[in-house]
Amino acid sequence: MDESFVIKVKAFADTHLKEEFSLNDLAKAVGYSAFHLAREFKQQTGVSIMDYVREKRILSSAQELDAGLSVCDTAMEYCFDTHAGFTKAFTSVFGCTPKEYQEHSQKMKTIERNIIIMDSTQIKIRHVCRDDVQDLWENVYSAMTPRQITEDKIEPAIKDYESGTGLLLVAEVDGKVVMSLAMSKPSWIPLGFVWDNNFNLTGGDEDIIMQKLVEGMRYHAKQLSITTLISPQNKNTEESKAMQSFGFKKVFESGEWEYLMMAI
Repeated sequence: MDESFVIKVKAFADTHLKEEFSLNDLAKAVGYSAFHLAREFKQQTGVSIMDYVREKRILSSAQELDAGLSVCDTAMEYCFDTHAGFTKAFTSVFGCTPKEYQEHSQKMKTIERNIIIMDSTQIKIRHVCRDDVQDLWENVYSAMTPRQITEDKIEPAIKDYESGTGLLLVAEVDGKVVMSLAMSKPSWIPLGFVWDNNFNLTGGDEDIIMQKLVEGMRYHAKQLSITTLISPQNKNTEESKAMQSFGFKKVFESGEWEYLMMAI
């Protein structure tokens, strides 16, 4: 079998997610025996056909939940026999229950992200930890899922910190993580690259928190023998202006990028 059969299998599955079908039904539709189809698909993709179908159903179901369809109706829509079975499958993919996902989705559509600090001394800057996933989901990486945040942000950051090749600092206010700042360090040079290209000055308490994060980054980066922080930014953007307001200086340009630096 060549790789084109994988495309055929996925095309059939993707267009029949809301319909019940068996492996034999799928095999007949694409013109292969069920045994050989299952074996070759697993060999070429690393997952079984029905596991692929289940995950695609879960990913598509999230759109229904986002649109306001009830959890029970969504489960039935995507061929899950029970609410419990749907919840288990959904949690394995997203790292949260369907109900939690829907509540988060609705909240993100109406939430106002203005942060009010009663006392700036209450801002705590620290390394990210595994328990931060819920706060990061609600306040920082809202477009990601809890599972993605854990696998793509938290776990790599913990590993990088342990190896001395990076940091992910978070700002905690009143017991809640509300902002983050990441830095990576090439092992061969004493430079740290700060990544926060989405921050704009607000004129509010968010600016105070980011200033604290930058100060915290300078302190923790120094412990890793870093002498200079670098913030790559697109030219003449509000994000670049924001980082310059926190002490970074524009040093040189290359193409559409400008490089801001801060000595430690």
